[in-house]
Amino acid sequence: MATTEYTHAASSAEATRDYDGWITAGYGILGAIALVALYFASGGPGNGEAALAMMVAMP
Repeated sequence: MATTEYTHAASSAEATRDYDGWITAGYGILGAIALVALYFASGGPGNGEAALAMMVAMP
């Protein structure tokens, strides 16, 4: 009985592992955008750090 050539196909875990860095970077960028949006929504530099912290903790 002859054996046939077997080609290994990448599993889904190996295929998605390549995107982990991009996903992490995307979440970091979205977090930074959210903080900038909160900063501008709070009225800019006129409000203190406590007001910004309250907006982040209690939306």
